[in-house]
Amino acid sequence: FTRVLAKMFEAVDGIDVNARKTAQAQKAAAEAGLSIQFHAGSGEAMSFADGSFDVVAFSNSLHHFTDMERGLGEAARVLASNGLLYVMEPVPSGNYFEATKLVNDETVVRTEAYRAIGRMVRNGFIPVAEIMYRARRAFANFAEWRTEQIDRAESRRRIFETRGEEVRTRFEQHAERIDGHLAFDQVFRVNLLRKVR
Repeated sequence: FTRVLAKMFEAVDGIDVNARKTAQAQKAAAEAGLSIQFHAGSGEAMSFADGSFDVVAFSNSLHHFTDMERGLGEAARVLASNGLLYVMEPVPSGNYFEATKLVNDETVVRTEAYRAIGRMVRNGFIPVAEIMYRARRAFANFAEWRTEQIDRAESRRRIFETRGEEVRTRFEQHAERIDGHLAFDQVFRVNLLRKVR
């Protein structure tokens, strides 16, 4: 996503808490000739000056914040007047969510992220747009998805060890079978807001 933005803007900064991932992303951006500066750090405590960005984007990340209000407050702080806040979040619905719920049920945090975005309207922002869309996810088999899940969070391995058949059954029941793959639609919501004060 950051690499796409780098083709649209003069300068782009990216933040992730995982230093290994930011180093990999920095290398990939350099190889692609893109002007991106990646930083290992938290969106809840950005090192940027007040009003230094025209756009702040949260891509599938706000619901992972320990303190969502603080993260959005930091976004407001570093945004220039009339700057845009773009927040893309997964929605707790759809067949991918249902298929993967036993391993990664984020209903509560995703709902709270949406509420936190709504509170920004009372804190110096006006809504510009809200867009819902579906992204297709496809896996060759259950094992491929299982590997991806454990790579994302080693803590999920225990769920597969203790409830593996139940997880597999649920995953396969909610899948569409397309061209030999298990396919799903993951639902996302994008909220675009403008800073007015």
